[in-house]
Amino acid sequence: MNKLLVLELLGAAGLILLLRQSRGLRRQIESMRAEIAAARIASALDTDGSVP
Repeated sequence: MNKLLVLELLGAAGLILLLRQSRGLRRQIESMRAEIAAARIASALDTDGSVP
């Protein structure tokens, strides 16, 4: 009985860790997208001097 409880607790902890990591990855992806968008805008402004 105790072994089963320990396994269930470990499984729950693993799921929580996976959820936290996926949230962190989502934030990193959003941040990267924002940086790419800013770089595209900066590059467009540098090439022809006007807003696209």
